[in-house]
Order: sequence, then C-alpha cells, then structure tokens
Amino acid sequence: MVLGLDKISPHLSDLPVGPNSKAKVVIYGLGSIEFNYNSQVQLALFLLLKDRVDWMGEIEIYDPVMSTVDMEVYGIFGLKALHNDENGRRKAQGPTMFYMPSPSYFLLGNILEANWSSSSLEQIFLLTNSLEAMEEVLPSYDQFTVATRIRLSITHLFRKEIPIPESSDCQMYPSLFLGFGWHFFKGVKNLPVCIWLYRQRYFEMVIKHDFKSKKISKEFKENLAFIRYPRDFRMCALPHQVGWFKLNIYGIGRKEGELGRYGGVFKDEGGNCLTKYCYKFESNFEDDVIAGLASLKYGLTLVKPERLIVESDNIMLVHYVNGRLKPNEIVKVKLEEIFELLTGITYVVYHVYEDANKVAREWGL
Repeated sequence: MVLGLDKISPHLSDLPVGPNSKAKVVIYGLGSIEFNYNSQVQLALFLLLKDRVDWMGEIEIYDPVMSTVDMEVYGIFGLKALHNDENGRRKAQGPTMFYMPSPSYFLLGNILEANWSSSSLEQIFLLTNSLEAMEEVLPSYDQFTVATRIRLSITHLFRKEIPIPESSDCQMYPSLFLGFGWHFFKGVKNLPVCIWLYRQRYFEMVIKHDFKSKKISKEFKENLAFIRYPRDFRMCALPHQVGWFKLNIYGIGRKEGELGRYGGVFKDEGGNCLTKYCYKFESNFEDDVIAGLASLKYGLTLVKPERLIVESDNIMLVHYVNGRLKPNEIVKVKLEEIFELLTGITYVVYHVYEDANKVAREWGL
C-alpha cells in the first residue's frame, strides 16, 4: 500500500518532526487483533509505516475491546498498551500523530475538543479516514454528533487532507482503508471558544432550510424536540419561518377543586397574531397532557393552514404527538382526534422552554 510519505514530508518539517525531533504516536480504535482479522491488517499497515520512517517516538495504543493477548503482542512490537480509557481526550504536549482506522464520530470529536486551540491543533496530525467525507455524511439532526460536525466545519479552511492513493492492497481490503489519508492543521486562527453557540446557530440554519420545503422528513420531526439546548442559550421561540403558521399551546389539568384550563396563540404565515383562545373545562382530568391536547385540538378547529409549527412546553405531550411514547387509552383517543384534524397539513410539533411559551401560558392562566 502506498503511504504517501513523500507528500507529507514538507508538513512534517513544519511541525517540526524528524530523526532528532520525534513525534509521539497514539493509536485509537484498532479493535482486538486476537479476534478480528480486520484489526490485524490495520495493525500490519501501521507496523509497515513504523519500519519505513525515523520520526516516531513513543507509541501508545488503546481500545476498550483489546485483550491481554493483544497487549502482549503490542509489547513485542514496541507499542505501549494503555489501561485507562481516555475517551480520545488526549491533549498534545508536542508533535503527536493519531492513527485511527474507522474512528467513531465521538472519538474524533473528543480529540478535536481536547486540542481546541491554535497551538495544540497545529501540533497534531492524523492518519485516518477522510475527514472531508465524514463531514458530509454526519447526520444533520443528531444531537450527539453535531459538535463534531461543527468542529470539522470550522477547521475546514485550515485543514490539509492528503489522500493515500489506492493500490492493489486497497482493492483487496476496500472497507479497511476506504478514503484513508493524512490530515494536518496549518494556519489555525480565530477558533471560537464556545461551540454551544455555534451548535444552536447551526441547528437554526438547518431548521430554516427544512422549513422552506413543504415535505418534512420523519427524521426531522422525530429529532426536533431534542435540539433546543443548552437552556442558557435557548430560552426564546424559534424565529418565525416565512410561509408557516405557528400555534403555541398550554394546558393545565384540574387541581384541588380548580377547573382545568387551556389556552393558545395562533400566528399567521407573516408572524402576526391571528387569534387567541382560553377556556376552562369541568372534566375530571388532572393530567396536564390531556389539557394540552385539548388546547391543540381546539386550535386545529379554528384554522387549517397548509404548513404548521406547534410549540408546547410540555415535553410529554410533544413525545406523544411525535410517536416517541406509547399512549394510554385516554391519550390514544385524543391523539386520533388530533391526527384526523392534521390530515393534509405539513406540521412539526416540538418542545420549547416555558420562557419561550410565555404568551400561551399567560393567556391560558
């Protein structure tokens, strides 16, 4: 397999890395060579590289599934097996190479997070699968991988990716070294300290893009309730989306002799208040979810828009409507009535904090 060593020489010199200034090497995600043939081939590639260069210093390796036999073999080849799981949070103290065959998104994200400064990023280089390709395939709405996606996006401008050309070896083991390459970070500057802000802005950008389409994907609808965080940065409603009506609902069940009540605020596609409603009911239901569903049902009888956003600060209600929780018989009946009213409407129902639902709460109370 051609390792592209001639193409990375200038980048190694900039670190600097060479016979008199060796780089520490950290291997993550190799698996178990005792039980996995793929791991054996991926280790063989690294050992081939090790024999062909003179700039490798101490080599450390860790994988949660490695066995005692694996550790003994690593020792024979001069690799130091780590016993503690760092979760990829290794901060470079000098030139450091990471060898990671098929790393998880979390592992890669943790490495970037641990070295999230200009001085640290410029000291690390990676031999792994294409980061550019990974950036393209990362899920848009996954709350657990979005931080990795954002860090990859931010570093895109000063990330140099050097693909390893395919050879007959790659054709023999296509899934083991798919899109493999070297990655260097040069000219790093203006790294944002607070990724959370970028995280929320990214979600708003993605949401706005999807709202422009009449067809809302199942993935989008199922995950929208989970991406409105952190609380410190998201205590207001989603900015109005042109062409969409919005219904904010609130409901509270009967409490200690007081009547149950619900309210709602409807805004038209221009963001203007269309109508408000507030009602009390004498049923025996003490469940806030039932009251909230009653508010949603009533609101749907007032207006039948083509596209509708529903906001509620009752997370259980949102889960029921989005099919994430199995409803009891009472809730099931209410949901069937609501889904009938939603027929023909492109809609999303998601959770907001009480602060963002203030108008509906005050009107309902």
